[in-house]
Amino acid sequence: MSNDGLIALAIDDAGPALSALGNDLLLACYGPRFTVSIHTLLETSKGEQKEGFDIVVHDGDTGDSKSVSMMSGGERTLVELCLTRAIALYLARNTGRRYTTLFTDEADGALDPQRKRMFMAMKREVLRLGGYEREFFISQTPELTAMADAVIDIDALRADGCDADRCVSLA
Repeated sequence: MSNDGLIALAIDDAGPALSALGNDLLLACYGPRFTVSIHTLLETSKGEQKEGFDIVVHDGDTGDSKSVSMMSGGERTLVELCLTRAIALYLARNTGRRYTTLFTDEADGALDPQRKRMFMAMKREVLRLGGYEREFFISQTPELTAMADAVIDIDALRADGCDADRCVSLA
């Protein structure tokens, strides 16, 4: 019952659900290209099994499977964004707590324009699935801010004479 043991059991328990939620989001928003699985038993160089942690991504276009850490920046961003939101959905469903708001800080930077639109679709799907009321996200991408339900333009607030403390209290 050490900390390592409990943590490993919690990850083993949550892994299949997190993978399923992540795969549902990947499929709904980006199509069938990527699927993920969470591995908690890793093979050593000697061929033995040891406890560990890795996210393995299967690429439906190439048939390859590799660690998320070995993917290109844009591909890794897609997978990480879906898994981050899968964790939020998992927590919303399994903790008994009601979360109403999500936050994202400029997570779309590595994505091309088409993937940015898919990213916004994924955000809306997470809001729907998790019963969230809103998501505040920071983006410098005009296409994404145009798709938002509302925009808080900090530069415009400052131009109107709003000092930093008041701008923060308004938002």
